[in-house]
Amino acid sequence: MKFEHLVQINDPNLPGIDWLTRQQLWFGLVARAWKPTRFVLGLEDAQVMQTSQEGNVTRLARVLNYGPFQIEDTMALFEEDRTETHIAANRFCGDSTLTISIEEPNQDELWLRFQYHVNDAPNADNPAGASSADVDEIRKQAYRAADVDTVRMIRELAMAIPQQAPGSASNH
Repeated sequence: MKFEHLVQINDPNLPGIDWLTRQQLWFGLVARAWKPTRFVLGLEDAQVMQTSQEGNVTRLARVLNYGPFQIEDTMALFEEDRTETHIAANRFCGDSTLTISIEEPNQDELWLRFQYHVNDAPNADNPAGASSADVDEIRKQAYRAADVDTVRMIRELAMAIPQQAPGSASNH
């Protein structure tokens, strides 16, 4: 299954919502990578097992603990641009990829594009009577809800941390 959607971050038609900078949005995506338990419902614990840095790309190898099962994934964080998460096939799910990209079609007009590519596990059981189209639609709704929740958490983090003055060094 392939699925993608956009979440608008800064909307000039909603003046009551605080606008985020690209740096604040990026900080939130980095926080999601390093501390996913704050962002992912049902995730009990996450361990970063290995990190590496090559140019502007940071790579993480993680183990995500959902209680009855664990998933291993790898993430690539492309500085202030996008994150790419890859999950290898296991007994619970097929291999999958999630790319979250920051888009800025006009200055300060920020969006997040969520792109999912999911291959079902060979032995995946569908709920009784559910077609694969039904399961995919349920999955898409869950992804949308989780992604909107991610943006809500990024906003909360951004409002809790004072913005740096222009020209000051930033720590990601």
